[in-house]
Amino acid sequence: MSPPKSSPRATAVEKVPERSRRRRRQSAIGLLFALPALVLLGVFHIWASLFNIAMSLTDWSLGGASFVGLRNYVELLTGPEFRNSLVVTLFFVLGTVPLTILIGLPIAYALQYRLARFRLYRVLVFTPYVVPTVASAMIWGVIFGSNPSSLANWVLSWFGAEPRQWLVDGTGVLNVLLHPIGVHLPGILGGPSVALSITMVAQIWHLLGFTVIVLLSGLTGIGEDVREAARVDGAGEFRVLRSVVVPLLSPTILFLAVISLIFAVREFNIIYVLTGGGPQGSSETLSMLMVRQFYEDNELGRGATTGTFLALTVAVLTLAQFWISRRRVHYE
Repeated sequence: MSPPKSSPRATAVEKVPERSRRRRRQSAIGLLFALPALVLLGVFHIWASLFNIAMSLTDWSLGGASFVGLRNYVELLTGPEFRNSLVVTLFFVLGTVPLTILIGLPIAYALQYRLARFRLYRVLVFTPYVVPTVASAMIWGVIFGSNPSSLANWVLSWFGAEPRQWLVDGTGVLNVLLHPIGVHLPGILGGPSVALSITMVAQIWHLLGFTVIVLLSGLTGIGEDVREAARVDGAGEFRVLRSVVVPLLSPTILFLAVISLIFAVREFNIIYVLTGGGPQGSSETLSMLMVRQFYEDNELGRGATTGTFLALTVAVLTLAQFWISRRRVHYE
């Protein structure tokens, strides 16, 4: 007598535990592979961030630590050093992030549509980003050296101007430009100092290659038919770039704006090598202030406070970028 056949419903019920066991086994294997990364993130990001916040609530130095609550935050926000560093950081961010994207966009457009056959140009544009930041800062330090034979002073001599002490000049760059007509702007209205402006130029030069490569990756997703349709309607090259390419590149531009903002706020190497935060704090950003508090002033609690505020500043500015760009970024 043949054994009774199982019904399709019974067979499906028997397969459920097997699928469940297979899913749990796959999840366990995936977790095992992700465990090293999770440990690193937990130790060097989550735990370190929480420890930094706890440190910011103490008067911590090499001699010991004592709990002071929010006193460090009050002293930081009301101190003149913080206000100066905040203004310098804003100058540095606003002077590098938009300009890097504005300069990189036409370069990427030309490399994609006008110089596509010449791959060497892409390598040359990307080269500054490959150069270590310390090395690139040293190059700019030579160009803007204080000696009369430096390249910048040599160019000034062509116009009959006196050589300048570029990297130790705390004069506002707008006051330098307006000095020949006798105009002097007080305080922050004079713009970033000459020393800070040079660090901004070095930052733009260093990040330009990265910006162009990212924009090129976005341009590859724009079909030639879209540009041809705009030309048929009578649009010139600049109109095509402004009204067709830029809107389609808006997600890529938003990504670059966020990443460049993070790079600019946390930048340390270029500023440290070129100016060391001087003269008289005119190029001391929040990251420079934090390092000085940690390693020079032996104020670990205040340094942790500045670091916490720096992280919050990046988060707030990033969220603001996303909020402002909601109507200008098109993902379709």
